[in-house]
Amino acid sequence: MNGFSLHTTNPVALRHLMTETIFGIEEPENASGNPEASVPKTTSGLSLPFAYHGGNKRNLLFLTHETLYEWMSAAALDAFTKTLAALKLSMDDIALLNVGKLSEIPEKSHLLAFFNPKVVVALGVSLPWNESDDLVVFKTYSFDEMLVDAEKKRVFWTTIKTLLG
Repeated sequence: MNGFSLHTTNPVALRHLMTETIFGIEEPENASGNPEASVPKTTSGLSLPFAYHGGNKRNLLFLTHETLYEWMSAAALDAFTKTLAALKLSMDDIALLNVGKLSEIPEKSHLLAFFNPKVVVALGVSLPWNESDDLVVFKTYSFDEMLVDAEKKRVFWTTIKTLLG
């Protein structure tokens, strides 16, 4: 060795540094049903854990881009929760991922492998990928933007109730 030592736990950096599976372990089915407890593997064998809010029981992924808040502002999170309730959904049904806390927006394949979403709702997030045959993507405004603009809120509500209702 040349005395150079590299230490990282960043999954994006690890994905680029390690291209082969070091060892593979078949993990048993998670009895609790908690998706955060069992981490799917990518084709390279690396784990891609995402810290997210919710239970992801209905495979509906909501993306935010907040640098000041963990998920959303308090007012936006309250409006978001009320919107879910109006759609007869709860936080248990969805996954809320704040990409503003990540070093970069994850690749579509990584989100698909981890969350297995039927629908992705990008709340003010600029995604480098679009809807495809295997995934419905709804790009819209952040909840904070919708709280101050009734027209944005109306367009969101009309689309989301058709999409998820």
